[in-house]
Amino acid sequence: MDHLPALLARKNPPKSAQFDWEMYRYIPSLAGAIIGMIIFFTLTLLLMWQWLRTRNHILIFVIIGATCEVGGYAARMGSHFDNQAWAPFITQGTLLLVGPLFFAATIYMMLGRTIVLAGGEDVSLIKPRWYTRVFVGADIFTLVLQGFGASIMGTMKLNLALAGEKIVIAGLALQVATFVFFLIAAIDFQIRMERKAAVTSSLDTHASNDWRKMLWILYSVSSLVLLRCTFRLIEYAMGNAAYLIAHEWTLYVFDTVPMFLTVVTLLVLQPTKYVAKEYRKGSESDMGDEVQLEHGEARQGDGEH
Repeated sequence: MDHLPALLARKNPPKSAQFDWEMYRYIPSLAGAIIGMIIFFTLTLLLMWQWLRTRNHILIFVIIGATCEVGGYAARMGSHFDNQAWAPFITQGTLLLVGPLFFAATIYMMLGRTIVLAGGEDVSLIKPRWYTRVFVGADIFTLVLQGFGASIMGTMKLNLALAGEKIVIAGLALQVATFVFFLIAAIDFQIRMERKAAVTSSLDTHASNDWRKMLWILYSVSSLVLLRCTFRLIEYAMGNAAYLIAHEWTLYVFDTVPMFLTVVTLLVLQPTKYVAKEYRKGSESDMGDEVQLEHGEARQGDGEH
């Protein structure tokens, strides 16, 4: 019994010369956690209302991501009262890491819709549905990596904590690389489509403006998510004892704010509203793209005959 207080005090994994790790090097702000939770909870309710009104199922992914943010900041409230407790630490770390991946999945799926909306299947490097499969597939793999890494990083075993940190860094690096390739693919499509528009008069002016609006919305939200992912990658790569992890304000400035702006942009500008209703009907299968793309390709084939 005399050793019980000492055992309870050992809530961080053992340290080594190469690994100086602690759950927190500060007491998480209660006010910051409450504000973050309230903001994302409000946005989640608004997204659910928008989904019920439009029945556009791609919004479900945004709702899941926003819900993860709510849970993450709620867990940080628990960490305020005990910044050495395992459960809230692991919960907030995992949810705040993986939540933005659902925003990324939404962005990836919208590129295929944009290509079909523009009638640009003939200038696209690959079929629109493959953009969804490739990028969302990478996103899912990234989610598994980051979630697994974050869950084992808070452990009493030094070797597992070291492995978890490296896994999270690998997941974040993959996420950044995926976003960079996605932006390159989107920009490449726009360049090719603009060239097509310059030599043909077959494009409808209204539809032409719509796909351009879609792309600029995607560029905006992609830049915000990429900023956040780059920050988290640098944060973890610098190490647990470095300035970024050791100071809470960096989390709110470079993670909370970009994700808040991302959700608000998707909520207010509603990029999916530029997609005609007949494209939306297939959103329940293949993550929102497969059937609708088949409809679009069928109509294009009818026009050629």
